[in-house]
Amino acid sequence: MMIKDQIPLFIPLGSFSDHCNSLDKRKLMPIIDLIHEMELKFYKAEKVLGISDMSEISLSTIGLSGIHVRLLDAILKLRLVPLFDWMLWKNDAEKYYQAPKQLYGLDTVTLGKVTTVLLRSQTLYGPSFLESKIKDKFVLELLKAIVNSLDKNYISSHSQVENLD
Repeated sequence: MMIKDQIPLFIPLGSFSDHCNSLDKRKLMPIIDLIHEMELKFYKAEKVLGISDMSEISLSTIGLSGIHVRLLDAILKLRLVPLFDWMLWKNDAEKYYQAPKQLYGLDTVTLGKVTTVLLRSQTLYGPSFLESKIKDKFVLELLKAIVNSLDKNYISSHSQVENLD
């Protein structure tokens, strides 16, 4: 019998950067699929249904029912949630809720911290919290920023190897 539960879900903050650098680009596909799906559904909701404010409508109306389950699954499988005192850092993370474009250019560790706060905040704000962050497109911007930062890691850590040819 294999004991799969030996791998800790939350990675200590000090090891998180190495963990992110070790992620194979193919492993990001579930996250990239979620990005494409959200972009497509938001586009349809805006252009076809004429909905600009998604806060009052259900995820199923947008065509995204069950997406939060797949989102959690993808983030947790990749272990993109560092372990640290997130309550101390909650206010820092929540600044990005108002200005999600600022997520771009953040390093992977900081994005991981924002992700941890986002997921752990469910316990403070209730189950509809994550749904509201999906509907206001914060989650979409966060996922894009994560892929963007991991992509940079991937390019910089592999470019030295390719130059040896």
